[in-house]
Amino acid sequence: MSTFNESKCNYTTLLTDCHLEALKKELHLRERIVIFIQQTDLWELVKQVCVRFHERFVRGNNEQDLLLGPLVVPLEFSYNALRKFDEQVLSQLIREPTYCEKAFREVILSIANTIFTRLEPPFRIRLEQIYCRLRIKLPPQERYLFRTQPQNVPIGLTVFRCVVQGYSSPQTYILQSIWLCPNDPHLVTITGEIRRAPKCDECGTTLQEHQRIRSVSDYCTVRVFSVESLQTPVQVGRIFQSISVRLADDLCQQLRLGYEYAITGVFNPVNQLFNAWAVEEI
Repeated sequence: MSTFNESKCNYTTLLTDCHLEALKKELHLRERIVIFIQQTDLWELVKQVCVRFHERFVRGNNEQDLLLGPLVVPLEFSYNALRKFDEQVLSQLIREPTYCEKAFREVILSIANTIFTRLEPPFRIRLEQIYCRLRIKLPPQERYLFRTQPQNVPIGLTVFRCVVQGYSSPQTYILQSIWLCPNDPHLVTITGEIRRAPKCDECGTTLQEHQRIRSVSDYCTVRVFSVESLQTPVQVGRIFQSISVRLADDLCQQLRLGYEYAITGVFNPVNQLFNAWAVEEI
């Protein structure tokens, strides 16, 4: 019995140690992001975005609905600047872009609420309202290149050297929607574009959208071929397929047909879509 209890105790201790170690890494990443923002022009940019959000609230006669709007923060920084600051943060951003994007959002939320609570009238916003548009251009080095062959598709941040085949016209998508519980209007759910109305976590009732404060943005889809496919001689049993690239928000633009581009972004293998973070014509 004592052996079992000791094993159980050791297992629990191991789990606790692993959890603490993970928390330390998370805190370290966020601390480094804060310092990076403070040491660059991003700090002043974040302050300006927050001040404009507060001014819009004041001009709207302190209407509470305005406090539910999105806080869109464009964070454009160079590869070399981040590499010089901390190669580990750069490496983690490349390996885990979605996780790092969430870390940036949490840092921006902390900064924003610090600013908002010092202004008059003071208020706070929620994490669901933060939209960080990370914009970084990876150099077209071999280790960062996106490969279109199934066995070589990376899941991190890559740079896609491609030639434009075609593009769609700009379309609108729901950036943020606000949902209220009919039984308690104070229960608010904030979400992006969804297929069906969510349910209230408290009572299970289907929520109703507050359409007056719905926020939308634009996107377009570009069809491209990899430069590799155009440079590789035809081989029996090997076919290169075109890839769809999603250009959203400030990147929604018509690219020139037949021209080569280096597009930094993240490939989603589920819907076979390359989501762009930055676009550069070569």
